[in-house]
Amino acid sequence: MKPLDLFSEALWKFYRTGRASLYTEREDGFRWPEDISWYFTPYREFPQYERAALTSVRGRVLDLGCGAGRHSLYLQRHGLDVTACDASASIAELARTRGVRHVRVVGACGRTPFDDSAFDTVLLFGNNLGICGTRSRFRRMLRELHRITSKDGLLLATTRSPNAADPRELKYMQGNLARGRAEGQLRLRLVFEGQTSPWFHLLLLSPTDLLREANTQGWRVERVLSARKIEEGYAVVMQKEKRRKQ
Repeated sequence: MKPLDLFSEALWKFYRTGRASLYTEREDGFRWPEDISWYFTPYREFPQYERAALTSVRGRVLDLGCGAGRHSLYLQRHGLDVTACDASASIAELARTRGVRHVRVVGACGRTPFDDSAFDTVLLFGNNLGICGTRSRFRRMLRELHRITSKDGLLLATTRSPNAADPRELKYMQGNLARGRAEGQLRLRLVFEGQTSPWFHLLLLSPTDLLREANTQGWRVERVLSARKIEEGYAVVMQKEKRRKQ
C-alpha cells in the first residue's frame, strides 16, 4: 500500500457519499482529522490567499498534485489550457470523472514526461509545495519545474510555515534538527477506516527558507500571500529566472 492509496479511498468515498473520516498521524503520536470536503470546494470557498495567487495564472497550465481537480475545473471554466496530474491513477480518474478534461498520471517528485518549456504556469496547491518531503528532493523538483516551464514561467504554490510558537511543535522541530532533518520536515501517515498508510514525509517551509531555497534553483519569490496566521497557510508566486551554475 502507498500513502496515496488511502487518500484516494477517502476522496472517492466522500465523492460518493458526502462523508469520509480521514486522519493524519505524526510520528510523535499527534493526530488530527482531515477535512476531505476541502478538496471539493468551489472557487468561492477557496482560501483568500489561493484566490489571490490564481490572478497570476497565464498561458498553458500544469496542475501538479491535482487531487479531485478543484483548481483545474475552475481554470478550465475560464478558458485556460490545463493539464492536471496526480501520482495516483485512482485520484487522476476521480479528477477526470468530475470533469477535468486533460488528466495524466504524473508525480511531482521525479523526472516528468513533459518537454522543455511545455508550460507557462505550474500549480502546486494544497500544501503540495512540500510534497517531496525533504530539502534535497524539493530542490530537485524545483529544477525539473524550471526545465518544463517557459522563459517567463510562473510557479504558484501553497504551504504553511512551521509553528515555533507552539511548544509541542517547537519540540518536534528541535527533534528534527537533532536528527539532521529540516526543521519543518514532518514524518506522517494516514489513517482511514481502520487502515494505516506507510510513513511519508511532508516539508513545511517558512517564507525565509523558501526564498533561500528557490533562489538557488532559478526561482524568484515575487509575492507571499498569507492567511490570518502564516502557520495556517500561505501562497507564493514565483518567477522563473536563469539558474545559477552549481
